[in-house]
Amino acid sequence: MTGRTTLRQVAERAGVAIGTASAVFADKSWVSEQVRTAVRAAAEELGYQPRPRRPEHGDVTDLGFLATVDETFSVANPYFARVLHGAQQACAERGIALHYEVVDPDSGRLPLCVQRRQVSGVLVLGHDIDRAYLERVVERRVPCVLLEHAPVDLPVDHVRHDDERGGHLAGRHLLALPGTPRTPGLITGEAKVSPVGDRTRGFRRALEEAGVTLDPAHVRSGTLDVASGMRCMNELLALPDPPSAVFCANDETAFGALEAVRARGLRVPEDIAVMGYDDVPQAEHTDPPLTTIATGKELIGTQAVWHLLERLRHPDLVTRDTRLGVRLVERASTTGTASC
Repeated sequence: MTGRTTLRQVAERAGVAIGTASAVFADKSWVSEQVRTAVRAAAEELGYQPRPRRPEHGDVTDLGFLATVDETFSVANPYFARVLHGAQQACAERGIALHYEVVDPDSGRLPLCVQRRQVSGVLVLGHDIDRAYLERVVERRVPCVLLEHAPVDLPVDHVRHDDERGGHLAGRHLLALPGTPRTPGLITGEAKVSPVGDRTRGFRRALEEAGVTLDPAHVRSGTLDVASGMRCMNELLALPDPPSAVFCANDETAFGALEAVRARGLRVPEDIAVMGYDDVPQAEHTDPPLTTIATGKELIGTQAVWHLLERLRHPDLVTRDTRLGVRLVERASTTGTASC
């Protein structure tokens, strides 16, 4: 056949009225299973793709929350748990069920909730998921909002934090500490993690603006967990001239860094200042309490749900890249006193 297949053609092939065919794709309960099967078979034979509905919020009953296979996105991770909670709360307030699913883009298999058409749209949390995989989801006419993901040239929305500004705030804070000039150090993460890359760029920019050179020997890359934070900090402390202030790309890394410093009998912040990023709940209970950059963990989940619902109501909206603000939270690990 030539041109786009129409609903009328599907109805004619299935031997039903066009209104009945429309009811099948709208999942109306009064349609018999026999008719439903005939219409869907005709649609598949003709290559028909139903146009997406433009529901009001009250018409949306199910959304998906997809997280990639990564320990960072385990529900045990204090950052991820708050993001998921924010999305759940936003859905619960609107009477929407949120389907949580772990996906492995490398497998090539689409999420089950997408394959089975269980959801009206999906939130996707992962580190730079392959564009081709995301394109396959979009081709299923499933609206997507990407959380903490680098921009992709697809009709999807993005919600992320202004992490470059956060890294810049961190650099300026460490350079302004009493007893300056402090010798700065950096424990970052894998390059594929786009938020970490933004934080690192902001940190480096703050140092460059102040005319301070970041010694390559004072830079370590970990895996954003406590164990790698300990390992990287031990490597830094073993240097002939170790840094006297270290910015860690997330709080989990900073927790490990603090343990490494204590194990060597050094004082924080007198011998070495340590700061993290995210302000997870444990940050104010470390010894000493951790200076960090606060992010809107629950807000990013809530905002992503709102974007997805608006996208469902208005499919022709231009794509959006929303940046959420961050702020410095000063505590004793850098200043010697706690003051938020």
